[in-house]
Amino acid sequence: MKDLIKLLNQHKDLALATVNDQGSPKVRIFRIMQLNEQELFFSTAKNKEVYLQLKENPKVEMVSWHDKVSIRVAGKAFFDVSDEMQQKIFEESKTLQEIYLSVDNPNLTFFRVKIEWAELFDLNSIPPRREFFDEADITSTL
Repeated sequence: MKDLIKLLNQHKDLALATVNDQGSPKVRIFRIMQLNEQELFFSTAKNKEVYLQLKENPKVEMVSWHDKVSIRVAGKAFFDVSDEMQQKIFEESKTLQEIYLSVDNPNLTFFRVKIEWAELFDLNSIPPRREFFDEADITSTL
């Protein structure tokens, strides 16, 4: 699990999939703003489709790819990020500061994805390395 978190920390851009109100998948690029061994933290705007989709159905799947290594993560999104974490994310993101000007901007929101399972697939070795992490693996690393 520590390898997975280390790789996600190094390669923070990933594709995040949600489902729209017609049941069709929607994928967009997100940046991991913060992470720990159980959760990934993100920001978005309340006027975006993704916000409404996550409120309607919080289940997500994400994939990151870099240097022949893919990481898939599935989980559930929650909009209960602490004020302290929101402030930390905002202070460390020049992009958020430029777009929203203040952490208190009413259109800015933060969410966390609680990791339910993850898969690491590394094509740098033969045979390829494949590891699967379920919720028990994730909680046992604490």
